[in-house]
Amino acid sequence: MRHEDNDEVLLFESGEDEETLRISCRATKEGGLVIHQMSEGELTAWCFEESPHEVEVTVSPRVIAPMLEYLHAEDVQQLSNLLAAAYSGYDASIRIRALMRRLGVAYEVSEHPIVR
Repeated sequence: MRHEDNDEVLLFESGEDEETLRISCRATKEGGLVIHQMSEGELTAWCFEESPHEVEVTVSPRVIAPMLEYLHAEDVQQLSNLLAAAYSGYDASIRIRALMRRLGVAYEVSEHPIVR
């Protein structure tokens, strides 16, 4: 799930003596947006029965326009930077998804299902 990209913008990264949590976003080459969240540690293992646990939220370029308009962004890379300024913190991914629902922006969530 992880894509290394120079245009990745960091939204949140936990401190050293904490459960590892890293949230970032990046523009895709096609003009869409990907929000990547990775957590690792005992709490992650307890919650998801795996550690590390990764989640990706993908927004297609076909439906990104309301977000660009809402944040007055000219392109998706600028949108990533604006999201980092306005939605940083441990709950960044949750807050951005709430914004997308409010704006009617469809998105896809990818993660490993919990297997029991």
